[in-house]
Amino acid sequence: MSAEIQQVRTIAESGAVSLALQSIDVQQQALDIKSNLKVWLEWERERLNIYQSGKRWQDLQKRVSNYEYDLPDNFYYWAKQQQVDALLILKLGQQARQILQRLIWSEKINLEGSEVQNKWLPIWQHRVIKSYLVENETNDALLAAQRYYQDYRSNNIEDRLLRARILLINKREDEVVTLLMKDTKHPEGGMLYLLAQLRSKARPPQKVLQAAYRQMRGKWASKKLKYMLWAVVAESAQRSNDRPSTANALEFVLAGHKNIELPDGLFDFSSDTLWDVYINFANYIGNSQQFLIGNDQQWLNAAVKAQKKEPVKARSLYAMVMLKSVNEETRLRAAKGFLNLMHKRKRGAELVTKLFLKSEYFKTIKSIPKPVRYELVNIALSRSNIELASTLMATIKTAPAGVDSYQWQLRRSRIFVLGGNAEKGSQALKLLLENNKKLTRDQIDKFLQVVFDLQTVKEHEYAYQLFNTVLPKINDERLQREIYYWMADSRKAQQNYVAAARLYLRSAMHAGNNGLDPWGQTARYQVAEMLAKADLLQDAHTLYSHLLRVTKEPARRAVLKHELQKLWLLRELDKDENQINSDE
Repeated sequence: MSAEIQQVRTIAESGAVSLALQSIDVQQQALDIKSNLKVWLEWERERLNIYQSGKRWQDLQKRVSNYEYDLPDNFYYWAKQQQVDALLILKLGQQARQILQRLIWSEKINLEGSEVQNKWLPIWQHRVIKSYLVENETNDALLAAQRYYQDYRSNNIEDRLLRARILLINKREDEVVTLLMKDTKHPEGGMLYLLAQLRSKARPPQKVLQAAYRQMRGKWASKKLKYMLWAVVAESAQRSNDRPSTANALEFVLAGHKNIELPDGLFDFSSDTLWDVYINFANYIGNSQQFLIGNDQQWLNAAVKAQKKEPVKARSLYAMVMLKSVNEETRLRAAKGFLNLMHKRKRGAELVTKLFLKSEYFKTIKSIPKPVRYELVNIALSRSNIELASTLMATIKTAPAGVDSYQWQLRRSRIFVLGGNAEKGSQALKLLLENNKKLTRDQIDKFLQVVFDLQTVKEHEYAYQLFNTVLPKINDERLQREIYYWMADSRKAQQNYVAAARLYLRSAMHAGNNGLDPWGQTARYQVAEMLAKADLLQDAHTLYSHLLRVTKEPARRAVLKHELQKLWLLRELDKDENQINSDE
């Protein structure tokens, strides 16, 4: 490996993936691909590896799809394999299959006994099976698998596990019991075997549940296996009508695990499955204790009592009241209790997100209880999902209880701005000024920070108007002076140079200043620059000359002299052009 590639790899590993990719661009663009193909390919292989490590699957598949050169077979087929795998991760099975079909039927692959055929054809046919699985095309996956195993007679453990998953998805559990009879000591094989026993009714669900717990406690059980076993527990408990175990296991399944997913199509659990289980469990509790429907306090009291020792039971009772009560205040109390318990649960934030944003019980964001929406905003912000936070905030207009309203409204405005909805953010800021006739200096400073956000996202007209609106509320002459400068910055960004010059000058001379103090000189320099851009060269020359006379610092004097030289050149060019025009 060259030192340059190692350096780029180190950059990528530090987290600066885009910088690493830009470095590769520079290296490859400097190469003539025909005469330096080997070096170009080394960089390209590193590029695809960085896409993979950075999980930039769209970029990877797009890059490979745009190859225009006659690349060597070993690299080309490897790269196409990376593209197919990226599409499968993105759940784009049909697109992956189209690429695979072109490869499988290509001329080189069909040369009998060729190295290309022997090496790549089995891999691609295997990926065809997976392409059907990611789209839940269960019957096609089964047919593709049968064809593959007929062609290659492969019987290693990985192939048996894949066959078992496909058979289970196609409700052929009896065949799985036979297939995996000798693989029960294999971690995943044992899990699939248990699932096949459960679904084929070869073993009572209570026994399967107990066996799944035993496997989970095994020292050899990986995080991935434990996660899949929770799904087996959930299904076993559901079949045996064990309500608390079902709810508990489903919470583990839906809370998920970082970087681990259940095999495609193997289980059928959703957020609504858990909501239904919560309600069923709560009804069972209510019936056994003779709670009255409509007497919400009974249910809430039972939830509070169960919180410490039986949190799943408490969450079920809270869910029942939150979803079924006709009293809005009671529903909100239940939602707060539900959230408080979720805060104490590992990966509770993920569970809250799925339960409320991916459920038929809450078809619109407005139908989600307000305390939950506040929490979802916090979760979205913690994950840097500003777009989701902005969408949620659009449905909330008042601050949560116990939270400073002014601070919260500012936060709401900022979320809109950073979420790409500058108009809504600007409207919220204007309303905040209307509702607060007097502001403290601290409140003004925090308000201005959000206006700066508008400038950062290049929404300069909104920023200008808000600076103009907040100005009368400010008594500090120094801050007024600064605001005129920032207003000028926005006009400058809009290329309204004359208006910008006026505002910079006003900043320099505001409140009786002569404009020769450090702030005034900076503002005057900006005035001169704006006048030059507005083609008012004589005025610009006058201001630069004045500044040069009063400036003592050598570095600033050098800058001013340079600007005057540029102006002289522009004026001379202007004279020449006028002379040419008059001669004509």
